Amino acid sequence: MQKDDTGSLAPKPGFFTERIFMLEELVRAEMPTFDVVEYSPLLDSSCFTPDDWKNVATDIGAAYDRYKGFVVCMGTDTMAYAASALSFMLENLGKPVVFTGSQIPFVEAYNDARRNVCLFFSDRLLRGNRACKMHATGLQAFESPNFPPLATLDVHVQYRRELALPRPAAPLRLHTHMDSHIIALKLIPGFDDEALLSLVSHSMTLKAIVLLAYGTGNSPNRREGFLQFVRLARQRCILIVAITQCPQGGVSLDTYAVGKHLKGLGVVSGGDMTTEAAVTKLAFLFSAHSDVDSVAAAMAADLRGELSARPALSHVELVSRARGRGGGLMTRAAAASIASKL
Repeated sequence: MQKDDTGSLAPKPGFFTERIFMLEELVRAEMPTFDVVEYSPLLDSSCFTPDDWKNVATDIGAAYDRYKGFVVCMGTDTMAYAASALSFMLENLGKPVVFTGSQIPFVEAYNDARRNVCLFFSDRLLRGNRACKMHATGLQAFESPNFPPLATLDVHVQYRRELALPRPAAPLRLHTHMDSHIIALKLIPGFDDEALLSLVSHSMTLKAIVLLAYGTGNSPNRREGFLQFVRLARQRCILIVAITQCPQGGVSLDTYAVGKHLKGLGVVSGGDMTTEAAVTKLAFLFSAHSDVDSVAAAMAADLRGELSARPALSHVELVSRARGRGGGLMTRAAAASIASKL
């Protein structure tokens, strides 16, 4: 990014490539050789579409045998979506693909690009389909709320090999089509049921809705308009996947009666997937399957490390485990605190 004639930050062709080769730590003799590929036109990441993910995935696939790894430098706003998307598009990936960028533009005298560009964002390597942007301006912009960092940089790189996915035996398989007929919808108290009904009634192309529900997957089951929206979506073969609005944790539709009611209407649990992972996983699956039931079944499977095998614990289970650790009845908050350490 560089300031344009109006003083606003905008991508400038050639600027990033020029600055990369000015970084002393990247051009030392002991560093491996590298090439820089710059796209045209350069885009702000907020303008990215699945076609741009396709371009990156295709270029990695074409160059896969010639390089030991790939670093994708882009804007941070939609980086977690791009990283999640490529985790599904690059099947049997056996080489590192690291997304990185900076919060402070490279053009500024002080910026955070230098320490992020090689391996990490803010000294941590996160699994791409577990990451989400949590801060609009802070230097530690990305978090992995439900999965620990794969590596951290202190005096030395501390790499947790036990968290890495198994090395694939099969060759890389490239998937370049991502279905874009998917939306994400966040529940708010007192929302207009008619707007939801209109959404599923009039759309001729919508295939899936990622529903950001309350808590462990709860929704207002006393609102007939909302329940009608869910039923109509299923009648029209529109898949609804529930994930949590909370920054951490996941969905367990069996925990509360309201969640179980949703499950009975055909809503599928997204477990502890991030919004970015749920949306891009659906885009990937619908590009390969036309059958809604097949996609629904695949959403419950961990394909690329995007989903924890263990479902969210119910409050009964939390209290039971808390008792087993030597306590009597505990508050839900205390039980949840213990569960987070299990």
